Formats: sequence, C-alpha cells, structure tokens
Amino acid sequence: MAFDDKDKGSKPLTREQYRKLKLQQQEDFEARDKRRVQVEREYAKRHQQAAPEPQIEPQPTSRTRDAGEVTADFKTPRWRKINRRLNVTIAILISLMVVVFLVLFFVN
Repeated sequence: MAFDDKDKGSKPLTREQYRKLKLQQQEDFEARDKRRVQVEREYAKRHQQAAPEPQIEPQPTSRTRDAGEVTADFKTPRWRKINRRLNVTIAILISLMVVVFLVLFFVN
C-alpha cells in the first residue's frame, strides 16, 4: 500500500486515492510550469537585448609586430636539427609499437 509522502504518520492510501493524489500533483506541476513559461516569455519581450556592439579589433602592439617578424625566419639550422631528431624519435617509437604488437599477436 502507498503512503502519503506529506504526512508520515497517516494511514495507508488505497490505489485510487494514490492515483488521484499523483494526478493532482501532476496537474499542479503542469499549471505552475505553464505559468513559469508564460512569465519567462513576458520577461524576454520586455527585456530584449539590443544588437551586440561590433567587436573592436585590437591594435597591433610592439610584441605582436615582433612576433610576426620572428615567425618568418624561424627555420634556423638549430630548428632543422631538432625537427630531424623529433621525426627520428617518432619513427623509432612507432616501430617499437609495431614490434610489441607483433610479439603479442604471435606469442600467446
């Protein structure tokens, strides 16, 4: 048997009473929700936001101008050496992963 949640000490409810109680709670909720949605729409109509202001583009600073000049010539011999080392390291790691896969696949 179902008990009314609001009164902890009340007697058990019949199925019909429980269904009526739940139906009433659902109707109350739907009425409150309908009213809430209506109020939100009214609020949105009253407080419509103006069109957003256009974004002001930042003016270039000395730091951004310097960065543009540096990126043009970053491929120095040192960079090329580091780049080569990185590529070799990646190739070695991939080959080791393939070897481990093959070992695990063929050796149970």
